[in-house]
Amino acid sequence: MPAAYVLIHLNMSVDFADSLRDIRAVDGVQRADLVVGPDDCIAYVESEDITQMMNTIRAIRMVNGVGKTDTRSIAEM
Repeated sequence: MPAAYVLIHLNMSVDFADSLRDIRAVDGVQRADLVVGPDDCIAYVESEDITQMMNTIRAIRMVNGVGKTDTRSIAEM
């Protein structure tokens, strides 16, 4: 099962709480939290396959306030 952490930069012109609520509502997002540091939010996503993963990431990018994302796929060892 593909999984990834998505590092998210939010636009300063939006209410972060509203963007966080909308990110959490995206299908495939298991958890999302606001964080302190170079990123504003980190989301953990899981999917059945890579196509579904890409759809989840696209949906996160469409959320109002999301400026940039950086996806880190989890490596299974």
